[in-house]
Amino acid sequence: MGESGYIDRLKGELTAYRHLLHHDSRHLSSIFFGGGTPSLLKPTSIQTILETIHNLWNLTSDCEITLEANPDSCQTPEKWQEFGINRVSLGVQAMNDSRLKQLGRPHDLAMAKTALDKLKLAGFKRINLDLIYATPNHSLEAWQQELEMLLEWDVDHLSCYELTLEPDTPMAKFRLPDDNIGADLFEFTRQFLQKYGFQPYEISNYARPGQACRHNVNYWEFGDYLGIGAAAHGKWTDHEGRIWRSEHPRTLTTAPLPSPRLVSTDEAGKECLLMGLRQQQGVSLAIYKHTTGEDLLATKADTIKSLQANDWLIVDSERLRITASGMVLADEIMMRLL
Repeated sequence: MGESGYIDRLKGELTAYRHLLHHDSRHLSSIFFGGGTPSLLKPTSIQTILETIHNLWNLTSDCEITLEANPDSCQTPEKWQEFGINRVSLGVQAMNDSRLKQLGRPHDLAMAKTALDKLKLAGFKRINLDLIYATPNHSLEAWQQELEMLLEWDVDHLSCYELTLEPDTPMAKFRLPDDNIGADLFEFTRQFLQKYGFQPYEISNYARPGQACRHNVNYWEFGDYLGIGAAAHGKWTDHEGRIWRSEHPRTLTTAPLPSPRLVSTDEAGKECLLMGLRQQQGVSLAIYKHTTGEDLLATKADTIKSLQANDWLIVDSERLRITASGMVLADEIMMRLL
């Protein structure tokens, strides 16, 4: 299936979902082109997708439309801006050439800076840089130098992820720093970026005021979203309050999409809890109760009390959140709450 065939498939999926959800009158508040390198698409393909969406849905006046791009595929940012894209997430990954080579990236630092300059020249005000730390032999001193250089690049949103290794990939043979070094790098990142006005609004994401990524915040707040394309996942709430999930195959054919499945209350509650606790502001008690019908503070009372005693959780009348000292142990805390 070539690019034109794939775009036709996406148009068909968008139309099918609009028919399935014909009673849903909500306006779209965000659109996110992700899941690989969508910037490799021809500009006309991106334009076609957006025109199809506009023909099927109403958009809010401030709809945030994001495109993921790599520095080596950032060739037509002025076209993206013309089509209505107003946010770009640029996969820089590292701020020195040796680490970029180690990660197998096709760009160097100079190319990344050129791509950023092109985005700014095209008029983009919301730009996110994606970065990876805790690669083999990565030190705190080297990471500090990279973050200091980032400040000179003058962007308002950073996503900083610790490297994780997937089996059967070229990087699976890497030997990562031990957990203590990874934790030190995580904690240093939070303290350093906060000092320069970046708030850690999610475990791996930092933004200056008003610059958080709307699409991702909706996801962490257990909001609804449609997944279009290969390997895409979606989640939405119907008019009866039931939650449905879609899961697309990794390789699309002309076969119909799999039917969406009804999500159990237990599964929905776990996902709501996991996603919400990733945020700096924590999980909304009201959203959890609306999703499950249960009072989170009552059903998890003993576990919450134990975590509070370790100064790992904060509870108020609206939210349950992980403390700053507990963030480095976020995975463990979430598993205990589950």
